[in-house]
Amino acid sequence: MRKMQRSIIINQSPLAKFILTETIMDHNRILSFKSSIFFGGSLITTDVIEIDDVFITLRRKSLFNATKSTSIPIANVVNVGLRKSCTGVNIFIESLAHRHFKGIGFSRKAAREINTAIGSYKKQSSWLSR
Repeated sequence: MRKMQRSIIINQSPLAKFILTETIMDHNRILSFKSSIFFGGSLITTDVIEIDDVFITLRRKSLFNATKSTSIPIANVVNVGLRKSCTGVNIFIESLAHRHFKGIGFSRKAAREINTAIGSYKKQSSWLSR
């Protein structure tokens, strides 16, 4: 994730100057991962997992029906499970409110990147809420 840093000088007394560094999140960045038939995904529906600073979203795109979307806030994610199948990886994400979703047919590299992205976003969001 791209971060921008800005330094602020605070004058509390004429003798002391304090410099604070403020981290500003870039809210325009969205990580997107798409399932594939080659990794065990469905032929009729494709799963797309999108991760941004606030939410994890699973979109199921079907050939015949409209797109179904489920979102979970990153701060509420309790468990991220990766289960290897014969050709790819299935991803299970569970929240505090017992909402969960399952993405089927992702590559091993995409599953690793999803797991590390969720972990890094959770660390940053918990650090910023202090």
